Amino acid sequence: MLRLDQTDMIAAVADRLRAIADENRIRLMLALKDGEQSVNGLVAAVGIAQASVSKHLAVLKGAGLVECRREGTQMFYSIVDDRVFDMCAIVCDGVIRHIKSQQQIINDLTAGVKARKGRAA
Repeated sequence: MLRLDQTDMIAAVADRLRAIADENRIRLMLALKDGEQSVNGLVAAVGIAQASVSKHLAVLKGAGLVECRREGTQMFYSIVDDRVFDMCAIVCDGVIRHIKSQQQIINDLTAGVKARKGRAA
């Protein structure tokens, strides 16, 4: 059984997170959430050039996040492990909580400014 020491594991996790940390790659992964798609299908779904889609898919494949198969002249891609979407959901929840807390700070500051203006008048 393969065992990675902590340093190797941290490097591997950082590599995988770097592969995901791109808006277009996230869009591609979401487009693949419901199943396998051709490169042309992904171009249409994401709305970026075919060369760019291929480049991003190569990064995702290199990180072990997607796999591909050839059918004639077309390449079809799919997600290797659907649990990647669980991780995305956790990150999304964190982003939502952060935005809500920032909004609460803004609301509190706005209320304080209004209260001071009311006392000054």
